[in-house]
Amino acid sequence: MKQIKEVLEKVYNTELRKTIVPLFIGNPGLGKTVIIDQFAKDVGANLIELITSQMSPFEISGIAMPDKELQKMIYYNFDKLDNLKDGDILFFDELLNGNPIVLNACLTILEQRKLISGKPLPNIMIVAAANPQGMAPITPQIKERFVWFDVKFDSEMWVDFMIKKYSITSSIGHKLCSLINKETFTGNNFHTPRSVDKAVSMLIHSTPTPYKEVEVILQEFVKNSFDEDVDLGNGKVLAKDEMISWLELIKLKI
Repeated sequence: MKQIKEVLEKVYNTELRKTIVPLFIGNPGLGKTVIIDQFAKDVGANLIELITSQMSPFEISGIAMPDKELQKMIYYNFDKLDNLKDGDILFFDELLNGNPIVLNACLTILEQRKLISGKPLPNIMIVAAANPQGMAPITPQIKERFVWFDVKFDSEMWVDFMIKKYSITSSIGHKLCSLINKETFTGNNFHTPRSVDKAVSMLIHSTPTPYKEVEVILQEFVKNSFDEDVDLGNGKVLAKDEMISWLELIKLKI
C-alpha cells in the first residue's frame, strides 16, 4: 500500500508523468482510491475520476455530430476531458470492470496523449485502479498501455489507521487482520478492510450487523482507561483499572 504513494510521487513530479500510466490492481476495500484521492489533495491537484465500469465509449473518445454550416461531421469531446488543465490527475477507477469497448476508446488518450478530436492533453498524470474480480478480457495492446502494480493488504498500515480512528488495541487490530487475510469473496458480506471498518463502526453504535466474527474480536477485555470510577447508573460503578470488553468501554466514551 505504501508503494502507491511512492509511485504517484515519482510519476507526478517527473517527466514520467507524460509517458507512464500506473495501474494499481488489488482486492476491493484496500483503500487504493482513498490513497490516490489523498495524494491529489496533498499536492493540490484537481482529481478527475472516471468510473470506467459505468461509462460508455463516447464519454472517453467523444462523439461525432453533424455540423450544418460546415456540412461535415465534427468530433465533440467529453467535457470532463476537454476541461483538463496542467497538473490535473485523470483517474480511471474500476478500470478492468469496464466494457472492453470503453478500454479500447482509451488507447488514443493513453498513448498519444490527445483526444480523438486531435486536441492534445495538457501536462496531466493518468493513473488507474482495478480489482481482479470480474475482470473483463482485455487485449495485449490495452494491457501494455499500463504499468501494473500488484497491491497487497498492508496489515501494519491498516492496524495503525484503525488504532487512530477507533482507539482499538493492537491485539484487536491484528485479530481483525486475520479475518481480512482469510477472505475468499464468497457469500455477500466480505471481510475486506473497508467492510471490517464499517462493521466496527456499526457495533460501536449498537447497530445490528452480520459481522459476528468481528463482534467476537471486539469483545476482547481491556483495562478501563478512565481516570476515575464511572457511575453507570442503577447502582453500578465501573472502577478505575477494572477489566471491561473494549466494545463496552468504547461505547461509554462516544
